Amino acid sequence: MRILALGLSHHTAPVALRDRVAVPTAQMPEYLHSLKDCVGKGVVLSTCNRWEAYTLAPTARGGIAALTQFLATYHGVDMQEVGPHLYALNHRQAVRHLFRVACGLDSQILGESQVLGQVREAYAASARAGMDGGTLARLFHQALRVGKRARRETEIGWHALSVSRAAVELARRTLGDLSSCQVVVIGAGDAGRLAAQALRDAGATSLTVANRTLARAEELAAELGGRAAPLEDLPRLLEEADIAISATGSPGFLLTPALLASARAASTRPLFLLDIAVPRDVDPAVADLPDVHLVDIDGLDAVAESNRRQRQSEARKVEGMVKEETESFLAWLRSLEVVPTVAALHQRAEALRSQELSRANRRLPDLSQEERATLEAFSKALVKKLLHRPTTTLKAKGDPNLTQAAREMYGLD
Repeated sequence: MRILALGLSHHTAPVALRDRVAVPTAQMPEYLHSLKDCVGKGVVLSTCNRWEAYTLAPTARGGIAALTQFLATYHGVDMQEVGPHLYALNHRQAVRHLFRVACGLDSQILGESQVLGQVREAYAASARAGMDGGTLARLFHQALRVGKRARRETEIGWHALSVSRAAVELARRTLGDLSSCQVVVIGAGDAGRLAAQALRDAGATSLTVANRTLARAEELAAELGGRAAPLEDLPRLLEEADIAISATGSPGFLLTPALLASARAASTRPLFLLDIAVPRDVDPAVADLPDVHLVDIDGLDAVAESNRRQRQSEARKVEGMVKEETESFLAWLRSLEVVPTVAALHQRAEALRSQELSRANRRLPDLSQEERATLEAFSKALVKKLLHRPTTTLKAKGDPNLTQAAREMYGLD
């Protein structure tokens, strides 16, 4: 079986396209069962910066074709439009890519640690849907270990920015001192929480958290010494705001031109609006409004590049680690492919040993029970010694050609 991955990411696709294939957390169980029906068991990693599906298939061509068809059918996307933005990874490439993702090497913000939790949750969702076990389980468990090792043995994650902190850093670079700014964080999930904490750390003192569930907004606001508000208060909050960061899980646009135009009608101050949600919370047409400066997640590239330059030497260390771990995983996988051949070889040898021992016993009817036991022990020891070298060589090499040669040489097929 081949390990396959199909995906698109911030490297290959704009946020408008990533919006269309994003999978909400609540929808993931049903999504995975649809994937199983069309392709087979798999793991789907859907974040603000990527959509990737990992699965197993007998052939790369058939597996990738099935994944592509699933993507087109489920999301209703035109493959002529999305096709140029996709990458298909076969076996070694797929393993190496997943390990790089878990280490933060493929992230928009090099070294960020949030992606490791996202990989963990993607696999956990697959396990909850009854799709764990076997090769994919070993692959994702090793990916998580590699991600932890990278952060333990190198400085790739030291002071690395998350997407939320990168957004706040961009606001700070653009506006300077944030201490006098009126700030609104829309969404109290993980991204909203990180953004609120980063704003506080950057000096923002007037902070309001708006969320669909008021209790969650109140909890986060209490932690940070800010205020809480329901989403219904957005028009009033945006009228007074200097900075707004939106990071909800809303399936459609939460902030529209009409809402912003109404909210800003009486305001004389510009609004710096950061949309770090995927799917996006803010209608791109909002950028046409006067005194509204809109930045979506793809607009964080300048901050990401600065972060990347600071971590290049650590990234090289992690790349070496990923190469080592990839070879280790593939060696394990090759050893699994050898197991049926080794088992068949031993079964074949045991059948021949038993047959020849029976023949010898018939020719030597006068042997005592003790002598027959000695003869049987001798035959077993001889077979074991004869098979030791072929067995250890097959397992150590893990070479498909050598395995097939052994099957032909010993008539195992």
